Amino acid sequence: MDQIKIGKFISECRKNKKLTQSQLAEKLDITDRAISKWETGKSMPDPSLMLKLCKELDITVNELLSGEKLNDENYQERADENMINIAKESEKNKKIRNRFIIAFSCIILIGLIYFTGYIIYWNMDLQVEYDGRVMSCEILDDVIRYEIKGISVIDTYHIEVETESETIMFITNKIALKNKVRSHWESWECMAEMIYNKIRIFGSIDTWNKNEIIQNGKEKIKVYYTEVSFSKIEKADKEELKNIIEESELIAENN
Repeated sequence: MDQIKIGKFISECRKNKKLTQSQLAEKLDITDRAISKWETGKSMPDPSLMLKLCKELDITVNELLSGEKLNDENYQERADENMINIAKESEKNKKIRNRFIIAFSCIILIGLIYFTGYIIYWNMDLQVEYDGRVMSCEILDDVIRYEIKGISVIDTYHIEVETESETIMFITNKIALKNKVRSHWESWECMAEMIYNKIRIFGSIDTWNKNEIIQNGKEKIKVYYTEVSFSKIEKADKEELKNIIEESELIAENN
């Protein structure tokens, strides 16, 4: 459909009826701005207004969509053309709507992926594997001392259980995903410091009061580094605990 032609036709019919844009708008219960957009070809009348508009302008819907007065000879022909054009416009609008839905869905999906990644980045902890080159533990007179050299952004966790003859202390380390980049930087800096024989080295030290670690007076202490979850350790029976100990790394014990 030719919106420019239709707009000029609406303007012509309105003037023939000696109506201003404001007067026609008032009859249709819309704004004169909407009438102006029709007549300049910027938009089309809403289908819900077409019958009322045609009644006010004394034309048929077929003539409105044709953008001209029709006689008996070409009325049916133009009616068929208008029906085809309406079908084409409907199909075109449907495709545009579908593209919009697809684009909007993609934006939502990308947003969800980004949001999920953001949450994971700021809240996910990564298990740290044991490395005897930078991790050390010793049992002193009053404390148990655990040190990591080269990285300061690692969190240390511990749990104690008892066997028939000794206290078992499990230690593990985790690093937040958000701190992973800094840990690489600190490791690089430590290497540079050592190469140039400087003193400063990144790291962390944890100490625990030995008397608070001892379980039920069992002063024989063994410290293991483990990657087994503490919840599993807490629920472990005697045999399961034995297997967990075998999977873990003994890093300190007292005499």
